[in-house]
Amino acid sequence: MINLRRLCFAAFRQAWPLYLIVTGVLSLGIWAGYLGANSLQAAQSAELHSYLATFLAQLAEINPDRAQMARNALYNNLLTGAIMYIMGLTVISLPLLLAFIFIRGFVLGFTVGFLAAQYKIQGVLVLLVSVLPHNIFFVPALIIGGTASMSFSLLLIKRFFNSHTPVWPGLISYTLLMAGVMAVFLLAALTEAYVTPELTRFSAVLLAG
Repeated sequence: MINLRRLCFAAFRQAWPLYLIVTGVLSLGIWAGYLGANSLQAAQSAELHSYLATFLAQLAEINPDRAQMARNALYNNLLTGAIMYIMGLTVISLPLLLAFIFIRGFVLGFTVGFLAAQYKIQGVLVLLVSVLPHNIFFVPALIIGGTASMSFSLLLIKRFFNSHTPVWPGLISYTLLMAGVMAVFLLAALTEAYVTPELTRFSAVLLAG
């Protein structure tokens, strides 16, 4: 356990600039999404608000298919992990990886911004119960996976200029780390399917009213 802790600390200390870059890009995407939600035209905002209000009004009466929700969430999360893993294996995908992380942040920021703008104080409740639970697992895994992808992609660039640079040890470490990220994505998907809907149901009455 101590050796594993030291290994994780050493890996973080070595890659902290990349963690900073990925976290910064994700934060920038969240901020851009938040601003985008608050700059919607009145007609667009009203249409989204009407759709959300209808959904919340029906939420307490419907019994969603949790298995289908789990499959959809699992597919989306594992697809995210697979995309990041494949991008890490190619040098030319490095800018695309940052763009991908930015887009994921934008979607999250737009959701947060829209709920906060439409429901004010009540929006904090729905944010806590419908956005926070699964993102507690998803966002850190996204940052770690994105950093690992960048790190291995940079290793391939280094290999391009120096053929003596070993790649296989890095590939094994990268694959194992991404497998761990996939496991956390799986946990986030199960939380999104089986925990978040129940918490959201409790807040639906307040927000629908």
